[in-house]
Amino acid sequence: MQYIRRLTGYALRYKPLFFGFLACAGIGTLFNILSPLVLANIIDVVIYQGQYDQLAANVILYVILMGLYAIFDIAGRYGAAITSQKIIYDLRKELYDALMEKDLSFYDQEETGQLLARVTTDVNQMKRFLFWGYRVIFIGFATIVGVYFVMYTLSVSLTLFMLLLVPIIITFVYVFARKVRPVFIAARDQFGDLSSVLSENIVGMKVVKSYAAGNRETERVREENKKFLDLRVEAFKLFAFYRPLLPTLFGVVTGILIFIGGYSFILGDLSYGVFVGFVTLVGMLMLPARFLSWGVGMYQRASAAGERSFYILDHKDEVVSPENPVTKEIEGKIEFENVYFSYGRDTYILKGITMKANPGNVVALLGGTGSGKTTLMNLIPRFYDADTERNVSYQGETYKVIDGFVKIVDKEYEVDNGTVTIEGEQLEVVEPGRLYIDGVDVRDYNLDVLRGSIGMVHQDPFLFSATIRENIAFAKPNAPLEEVIDAAKAAMIHDFIETLDEGYDAPVGERGVTLSGGQKQRIAIARALLANPRILILDDSTSSVDANTEMKIQMALENLMVGRTTFIITHRLSTVRNADQIVMLERGKIVEKGSHEELMKEEGLYAGIHDTLFEMELAASAIEGGASGE
Repeated sequence: MQYIRRLTGYALRYKPLFFGFLACAGIGTLFNILSPLVLANIIDVVIYQGQYDQLAANVILYVILMGLYAIFDIAGRYGAAITSQKIIYDLRKELYDALMEKDLSFYDQEETGQLLARVTTDVNQMKRFLFWGYRVIFIGFATIVGVYFVMYTLSVSLTLFMLLLVPIIITFVYVFARKVRPVFIAARDQFGDLSSVLSENIVGMKVVKSYAAGNRETERVREENKKFLDLRVEAFKLFAFYRPLLPTLFGVVTGILIFIGGYSFILGDLSYGVFVGFVTLVGMLMLPARFLSWGVGMYQRASAAGERSFYILDHKDEVVSPENPVTKEIEGKIEFENVYFSYGRDTYILKGITMKANPGNVVALLGGTGSGKTTLMNLIPRFYDADTERNVSYQGETYKVIDGFVKIVDKEYEVDNGTVTIEGEQLEVVEPGRLYIDGVDVRDYNLDVLRGSIGMVHQDPFLFSATIRENIAFAKPNAPLEEVIDAAKAAMIHDFIETLDEGYDAPVGERGVTLSGGQKQRIAIARALLANPRILILDDSTSSVDANTEMKIQMALENLMVGRTTFIITHRLSTVRNADQIVMLERGKIVEKGSHEELMKEEGLYAGIHDTLFEMELAASAIEGGASGE
């Protein structure tokens, strides 16, 4: 009910249209209901009383009533169509805006197919209700009220008998709604699951084919499709069972009414015209009953769809701009002070990160898979926020303090005056750290200002299904071609673009399918460079290029990094050696930090990794040289 009420709120934005098409439906229904009265008058007055001079007037009146009914019905349909389209436009816009504002944690929890289903098919389901549902339910109730009123003017006794139908109709509608709603909700959820599987297989078709997994994935899709089919069949079984009940009920009641009315006519208590008009009116009750049954079905489908779609609007984001945000221009001084982070779970991904980068510094991040490098970088543009809960370290593990208690396995320990005693050991509770940019807590910045000052190139760059120029100029869509070309040259992709027939206007295909991995990464680098950010984050952005191209890109980046704070996740020794600061991460902690020379002198973890990488690069160079005949 609440979701249809909210949907009605959208309709009330267009009150003249909304109430206009409902009024047209009501007026048209009134003209339709009055027609049996004219029919009764023709039989009783014109035929039985022999007043044949009134035949033409009654026929003309009947035709006028039917014509007015048609005119208002057309106007009501047109008004409903226009209103529903405007409402759906508003709803889709708000849903898309909401999706754009959602933080990444929302997308971590939701499947792409489910989101697409909520924005497309669920919205279309609500559109059907907006166009048909309001009209048929309103017409149904209006017809029933109007017919009963006209019946009352013809015969009080027969009308009282027909009133027995009202509680039966209400009970039928209630039971039908209770049965249908859960089935429709389950069907909508299953359609989202089916969409997710189809989306995964289409996007990952190369992987599916490369592992000859077509049959297995086809079976997976078949199973999800079969579940959806079963739920839809269950819903239509309910429709098939319940929908004929009303016409059957009306048939029985009409038969009884004909008997009673016919008997009254024989006794002379009822005129033939009134009897025919009353039977005609009973026939009119069948249509609104069908309308109500149909409308309830659409209501339940729209309610289920609304519950799924409005979830997107109702979901509260954790990462939002503050009420009075800082909007000053960012220079690029980054400070992590005892930062902890977890993806909403007890297990910490980052533990007590403390580091500093001054404007213009280049910081190289090293560490194994899962050490927290990318997660650490995601905190700078506030894709996620650092944890705000206090914590305690015990036996090598870190635990959150929640509501004044620390839970370890199944036992809780209470925090008292900043300490907690665990198995006789008194431990200090650590206050949550902060991330600062230019001395300001990153949470205090306006999100657009913050992210507009940061350029990112990911390990797996995403390109839009647009031209090369549009992809490079994504952050600055109005950038002159000269700036786009300069960025492309700096990223060492200009020469390749010039070989294309359409040059910078060449389409890249969906997700850059027409380009190699190295070409996509260089376009992504050009995109970041054109944005001219104060902070640059390169997440292993040269991993898909050969050593020669990587060296050229690195040379270009060295000039472009001047004045920018740059973080580089990489295993390229040339990049690491030239960094102002090297940070070694292991299991979410900083284990070593310093310049190349400082860390080599320590002969620790970095020195060992450096020697290993150096040997690997020498071997790769030897293989490359041998392959080229050098």
